[in-house]
Amino acid sequence: MRKKQPIYNALFYVFVAISCAPLIMLVVLTFSTFWPYPSLLPEVVSLDYYAHVFIENRQTLMAVVTSILLAFFVAFVTLIIAIPAGKAIACYSFKGKGFVKMLVLVPLIVPSVAVIMGIHVTMIRIGLTGTFFGVALIQTLFAMPYAIRIMTNVFEIVGKGLEQQASVLGAGTATIFIKVTLPRIMPGILSAGVLSFTVSIAQYITTFIIGGGRIITVTMLIIPHIQSREHHIAAVYSILLIVSAMISLYLTEKIVRRYYDMDNVVYV
Repeated sequence: MRKKQPIYNALFYVFVAISCAPLIMLVVLTFSTFWPYPSLLPEVVSLDYYAHVFIENRQTLMAVVTSILLAFFVAFVTLIIAIPAGKAIACYSFKGKGFVKMLVLVPLIVPSVAVIMGIHVTMIRIGLTGTFFGVALIQTLFAMPYAIRIMTNVFEIVGKGLEQQASVLGAGTATIFIKVTLPRIMPGILSAGVLSFTVSIAQYITTFIIGGGRIITVTMLIIPHIQSREHHIAAVYSILLIVSAMISLYLTEKIVRRYYDMDNVVYV
């Protein structure tokens, strides 16, 4: 077994390097002003593309703020729906349960454009197109299947045993949820929230159609540069999107873990 350990370590680092290679290439692309083929490294580097994104383009800061606010709002709304939905599917029996489980996955099965266009007509009639709330709703729709699936699996693992014992001992519904259920499902909540955040912040077609060009996110700024083959500027926006998402998720997880003292929670 000890002889195989170096092989496993080597394979691990090889896969890590392969996974990080596109990101490294993206970073290098943001600095390269002149990178002729077949040179392995750029011959001329500068910060011109960063200056264009952060200084010349006044939409950048607002796009970052909008993207992060949308992602947090979508994650919050998704979790509010996914937690009780996941518990209902995992812990209770009711007619049509199989159909409900399949219905939850419809946004992932049906082509997204078909789903959006059908909802777009309704949103036009009720005046939600071109609004922050309208874009958040459509993004929530596509984040929901992932979150509900995660929470369903979590509740299937956790079960109802401790909740029933707490109820027998006289604990109220709110106390049971806060003191018993919430600490045990918190890892699932974090996973579902992070995934919902990621789904939201990466959305383009939903924001483009429902937002109608009024709601500008970072992805809305990236795509035009890709279409016009301005790959260096698109790379800067991509790095900005990645860094913004990573910082937001890191801070969120830190706050949640500190509030619930997750490091000292003992799971049964």
